[in-house]
Amino acid sequence: MEKKCFEKWLWLLTVASVIIAVLFPLLVFFITSDMRAGLLCFAGCLLFCAAEYLLYQLEDAYITGIVAELSRLIDVLMELEEKEVFPDNEDTILSKLQSKVIKLTRILKNKNEIAKAEQENIKALISDISHQLKTPISNLKMYSEFLREEELPEEKRKEYTKIVCLSVSRLNFLTENMIKISRLEGGLIQLNMQKQSLNETVLKAVKDIYPKAKQKHTEIIYREDGQVLVNHDRNWTAEAVCNLLDNAVKYASKESKIILTMKDTKLFAVVSVEDENGPIPEEERSKIFTRFYRGTNSKKEEGIGVGLYLSREIALKQGGYMNLKTSEKGNVFSVVLRR
Repeated sequence: MEKKCFEKWLWLLTVASVIIAVLFPLLVFFITSDMRAGLLCFAGCLLFCAAEYLLYQLEDAYITGIVAELSRLIDVLMELEEKEVFPDNEDTILSKLQSKVIKLTRILKNKNEIAKAEQENIKALISDISHQLKTPISNLKMYSEFLREEELPEEKRKEYTKIVCLSVSRLNFLTENMIKISRLEGGLIQLNMQKQSLNETVLKAVKDIYPKAKQKHTEIIYREDGQVLVNHDRNWTAEAVCNLLDNAVKYASKESKIILTMKDTKLFAVVSVEDENGPIPEEERSKIFTRFYRGTNSKKEEGIGVGLYLSREIALKQGGYMNLKTSEKGNVFSVVLRR
């Protein structure tokens, strides 16, 4: 509609220019009665019309060129390339537009990379879950078939029932932890960050793990310098510390000790769990916090390898990090939270 209106006004302007080019020389001739003056005026009007037409053609060519360059700029945006179509050293509207397009391209590229990383993470997660579910599901299927046998001895029935119960427990444990991990990674959980006592949070974790430690005759020694107030989510931080304690208790030998220490510095609050389970081999230390990874010394104990990974994710979500050091007798795992 706007194009038709513009063409209409352009046509009227052209007609008006032609009429003026004809009438104005006639008017001059009638006033002056001088044919030469009339012809000169007519020639001048023709030159004016020609110049007007030339300017129109030049403007049309310029606008067409600008549109073509803008089309190229849109193509660059669609292909997510950081190419310059207009000179960037000129302070023009087009160069400013180009600068914004390049910034938008960078934002879109970054979002695409994040989306690809998330997609790969989902693929890895599905693969890991499938691998972890394979054994307990196979056990459930196989031993359920065994239990259907009517002539099965009572001793074997008890043994198979125990295996089925263990498989169900493993599935339940795996499901609960995978829900926690997926909710954390997917941003479905909003951490309730409050400035509160980290001492109470740590003692909450000790209370949860104490029955298991007592059953295994493992002593937990708690050390603190005083009350530590730091911004953190109580439930999730307790979960992270509990996972460290659970690992220490799980692989602890009878009558061994676990030292739980809390330190307060100007920049960080550090919760450390030191065990006597033997140092983790150096080649495994870089992998110990990855999902579903289990070290060579952990094969004898039941587990799926998500505790340390989950603890690290909880620390990272709160702006902190996890740390691992080895001692003569074992390992020191630390949750470090920023002040």
